[in-house]
Amino acid sequence: MENIIQEVKDGFEDINKLSSILNYDYSFDPPASYEEISDWEKDYNVRIPDMYKSWLMLTKYARIMGGEFELFFPEISKHYENAVLIGSIGCSKELLFSSDTGEIYSIEDEIDEYEDFLDFLTYVQITMEDEAEEEYGEEWLSLYDERFPES
Repeated sequence: MENIIQEVKDGFEDINKLSSILNYDYSFDPPASYEEISDWEKDYNVRIPDMYKSWLMLTKYARIMGGEFELFFPEISKHYENAVLIGSIGCSKELLFSSDTGEIYSIEDEIDEYEDFLDFLTYVQITMEDEAEEEYGEEWLSLYDERFPES
């Protein structure tokens, strides 16, 4: 579990850093409390996947790349059976997890499955890196390294 928490925290920090160099609005709300998460799980009799739970303990709501990606506190889906809504991608793609299996997936016209929440975070990071390269060319890596030198 410690490893999962650290990997999610690393993903969060990378996304936060990338957000600061892109020309998009972004925001990260304060974290959800353990009690909020636990109460939600009890109220809905649904277990939130550990990786997403770790994310929620870093931020209850994230708006990334001007809303291209939004991640938020779970909501039982009104459109899909046995699904929990946890975010959106673009204007019309919903990010969910299965209340039965905990699998993370997105739906628009088709279902896109992710290995786990870290796989989704990797997708977000790659999208952001592509956008940084589009904005700054290959110099984006130098800009990033300048702003965030290795500890």
